[in-house]
Amino acid sequence: MPERFVLSINEKAFLKDLSTRPLTVKQFIEHALYHPLNGYYMTHPVFGAAGDYTTAPEMTQIFGELLAIWHLNYFAKLPTPPSSIALIELGPGRGTLMADMLRVFQRFPKFYDLLKVYLIEISPALKNIQRQKLAGHPVEWVQTLEDTSPSDVTFIIANEFFDALPIEQYVWIDEHWQTRQVGFVDGNLDFLGPKDVPIRQSCPDYDVYMQAINQRLKTSRGAAVMIDYGDDTDVGHIHGDTLQALHQHRPTSPFENIGHQDLSHAVDFGALKRQVDPILKTHLTTQRDFLLQLGLEQRLMALCQQAPPYEAMALKTAVARLVAPSAMGTLFKVLTIQTP
Repeated sequence: MPERFVLSINEKAFLKDLSTRPLTVKQFIEHALYHPLNGYYMTHPVFGAAGDYTTAPEMTQIFGELLAIWHLNYFAKLPTPPSSIALIELGPGRGTLMADMLRVFQRFPKFYDLLKVYLIEISPALKNIQRQKLAGHPVEWVQTLEDTSPSDVTFIIANEFFDALPIEQYVWIDEHWQTRQVGFVDGNLDFLGPKDVPIRQSCPDYDVYMQAINQRLKTSRGAAVMIDYGDDTDVGHIHGDTLQALHQHRPTSPFENIGHQDLSHAVDFGALKRQVDPILKTHLTTQRDFLLQLGLEQRLMALCQQAPPYEAMALKTAVARLVAPSAMGTLFKVLTIQTP
């Protein structure tokens, strides 16, 4: 687990400290999201109608069901049956995705009976929700990938996880890149320095998690599936400012509601791919193509035939949001990494 920058224990002290010593963008995000006492992810119901944004698993059960099918397809193609399976999720949210997947897996005892689930979660509030939702399943909570036990086959899932990792930003000033800072400008919290200059961003924590994923998949058969919004780049960073804030499902300034709103960034899938060990196989596609190839339309039709009209309409609306190019369909990408 990356070490987090911790500045102060409350918002008043945080703002006072900022008036005397600026922070980098990464330090600001770490405090706002991950402070152990008042960080956003540590204390708030961040998902769903009561939170600030809604993830794909919260929209419809079909998302988790299709991910389960992807894993079962991989399992069915193994040349020899495994003796154990580890299913590891990074940042499992409210546990909805895992609950939907496990419901499918239970119908396949040859898979489910070998399964040990590990959830990598640092939020006490979310852990409590996950424990209730996943009661009765073989689940263990850990801090890092290294805390999981060895297994014959390993599956790793990261849905909207990498976009919440703290990024560093840089601005082009005086003919070189300088670390962008946050501080007070005319009494208001803002980015320091010139406004109309080129910006680029990178995420140091990508390295930490990708190294751990590489190591695990080099010692175990298996695969990783990473789903997030972002782009495939051919350089080591994304050009432009993609930092965004959401509060009660509406875009806001990153400097409002500190510790009470979500901050995220567009994931650099090119950077993730470049860190995959060459012996592993990678494939990047859109969320739309990934879900359609797994039978999204057929599953939607089957559920709608069994549902009352109002539920069928809600299902169709949710699925449209998942795959429509104007919504999540092409904005979100799916990176799969598999052992040879």
